Amino acid sequence: MQATTGAPADWKPGDGSFYNVTCPGAPVAGGLMWSQNPPPGFGGAGPDLAALAEEAVTKMRLLGADVGIAPAPGSKGGSVGLPVWVWNQTSPRTTGPVSASATAMGVTVTATARVRNVRWDFGKGTSVNCPFPGKPYLTSYGAQAPDKGRGQCGFAGYTKTGEYTVNATTTWAVHWAGGGQQGDLTTTRDSAGVQIRIGEVQVVGQ
Repeated sequence: MQATTGAPADWKPGDGSFYNVTCPGAPVAGGLMWSQNPPPGFGGAGPDLAALAEEAVTKMRLLGADVGIAPAPGSKGGSVGLPVWVWNQTSPRTTGPVSASATAMGVTVTATARVRNVRWDFGKGTSVNCPFPGKPYLTSYGAQAPDKGRGQCGFAGYTKTGEYTVNATTTWAVHWAGGGQQGDLTTTRDSAGVQIRIGEVQVVGQ
């Protein structure tokens, strides 16, 4: 917007207006300023609350899943027919809840984000959605497959040998409130792919 600190000398009623200019997240010099035309998005009714909610989400610096997986990357790998376990390491920025606020024109919007679910893509058209972080695999589980009913996440296993890339996409649910209003939005974050190796089951005979 083109603006000055005062109206031009030939100003007359109805010729432009004064605006108290503020920018969320950045200091603004000048304060009350005159402009021939209203600034973009100005409606005279206060700040854009949805935009403030988005700014609050940006401040959270949300991440995708902090991937835990068994068989572990770099190990000798798993075997055909054995289950693959996955989990999301718990922290505010990977699972939530995490909150942040943004303010403009004296109005503050506070948003809180929580993970709605993580979609795990195991390749070859195999994927699973888990609405919880999952639980780390323990050696005591042996060949036990993950059980969603127990908060575990993964799948029954690959049918062919090879190297597979496992990807995770996290969907965050965000609720915001402020300025006498509230609303909800979603945002997604991807994690870097993790490679695992699947081999044949080795049987030792007599």
